[in-house]
Amino acid sequence: MITWGINALNHDASIAVVSNGKLTFWKKSSEFSGIQGDDKLHYDLIKEAISASNYLGPSTVVWYEKPWLKKLRQIRAGQWDWACNLNELPSRYLKTVNLGYSKISYMPHHKSHAAAGFLTSPFEEATIVVLDAIGEWESATIWNGRGTELTKLWSRSYPTSLGLFYSAFTDLIGLKPLGEEHILQQRSELGDEKRYAKDVATYWNKNWELTRNLHKGVTDWPHEIKTDQDRHDIAAAVQLIFEYQADWVMLKARELSTSKNLVYMGGCAMNSKYNKYMSMQWDDIWTLSVPGDASSSLGAALYYQQARVQLNEKFKILYG
Repeated sequence: MITWGINALNHDASIAVVSNGKLTFWKKSSEFSGIQGDDKLHYDLIKEAISASNYLGPSTVVWYEKPWLKKLRQIRAGQWDWACNLNELPSRYLKTVNLGYSKISYMPHHKSHAAAGFLTSPFEEATIVVLDAIGEWESATIWNGRGTELTKLWSRSYPTSLGLFYSAFTDLIGLKPLGEEHILQQRSELGDEKRYAKDVATYWNKNWELTRNLHKGVTDWPHEIKTDQDRHDIAAAVQLIFEYQADWVMLKARELSTSKNLVYMGGCAMNSKYNKYMSMQWDDIWTLSVPGDASSSLGAALYYQQARVQLNEKFKILYG
């Protein structure tokens, strides 16, 4: 049985090929197109995936999210152009890249993330935390993984989102959201976190909920931003509050799951400054070098085949 996991039309399009429980291929479109975060399936990516499938093509394509749930959220967010664009439904899009003959199965976005991390980890049982901007609706989830099964223990949904929070402030200081968050993190090292910490903290309440919808950015920042130092100080405060809120989720995960092994996935798992502190909270920690959407294809294919794999050093990062 040949299964293709596919992530496309979002960020970092990718294909993973799992054949009879063995991973034979996993690459991103950007490796072929040279376009950072390329969201389309490149012709040469598909060509190599077919080669890795013994030129048979996929018997099943597992799409990394549930598209109709996503469209409901887009309607809620007022993204009418996206919600009404039926050409981006997987069943239609795959026909444009000559994969319309395949059976399509759909997997929830956060479950794809969780599976990618857990099914490549060395753990037979683990606590799994997924933090990103938005899945279909979910933005934060906690899971227990055992064997090849995943059980969801907790979640938060749009418009509350730690990823959107970080991206909105990335935009506020003049950087590209969903692309230059790492620069905000770098600038946080140059700032005074105390200057704006109280202002940034007002965007969260004690129940881990955003007090404003930040999908369209920070529209009510009360201070003028004139200098680079202003931007550095905002970045430092945002990083501080990000760490507080990530800690809240990690403590919730420790409360809900008995395993002290952590699998950490989603775009927020790329915040290397916060990651340095996590080894104090867990016995062992596992994530991937690409914990964001590019790994969703991997999780979708592995979970569909109920397969566990060991990745080579190119793809894995082990903290702790």
